[in-house]
Amino acid sequence: MSAELKLKRIAEIELQKVEWLWYPYIPFGKITIIQSDPGEGKTTLGLRLAAACSNGHGFPGMEERAPISVIYQTAEDGLGDTVKLKRKPIRQRT
Repeated sequence: MSAELKLKRIAEIELQKVEWLWYPYIPFGKITIIQSDPGEGKTTLGLRLAAACSNGHGFPGMEERAPISVIYQTAEDGLGDTVKLKRKPIRQRT
């Protein structure tokens, strides 16, 4: 079984407005990757952003909105030795 390849010319594509979670850094409906050297705060940023979104408080420069569900995915940090340790102080502050 083979799938039919459908090609579109760029002239046929309609422009769409981008909805932002945190303008101009994180758009809704797109994949966002946080990348930097070890120890630069990727996990802390990700967890603080997740906490802000899940309780509706927002981030600096971010519109406050109703709380949303968050899935936090990590491939670098251990859950028991890094993520849970960094999450606890954040949870107590929010």
